[in-house]
Amino acid sequence: GPSEAGGNPPPVTIHTWLERFNKQKPHSFEKATAPVDAENWISHMEKIFDVMGCEDAFKTRLAVYKFEGNALAW
Repeated sequence: GPSEAGGNPPPVTIHTWLERFNKQKPHSFEKATAPVDAENWISHMEKIFDVMGCEDAFKTRLAVYKFEGNALAW
C-alpha cells in the first residue's frame, strides 16, 4: 500500500481539536436560566472555533463535550 513517507501531515482527529479547544479555556455549559445565557455561550464557542479554525464536523462534538449537568438532559 502507499507509504507514509510522502510528508503528509497526520490527519486532524477529534483528540487534536479537543487539545486545542481546551487550551482556549472554554466555559462549561451547565444551565441556562434565560435564552440569552445559551446565546452567549454559543457566541463564546463560535469565537473559539473561529480562532482555532475548527472544521464544522468537529464543532458540535466539542461543544457537547462542554455540556455539564442539566444541559446533558436536553
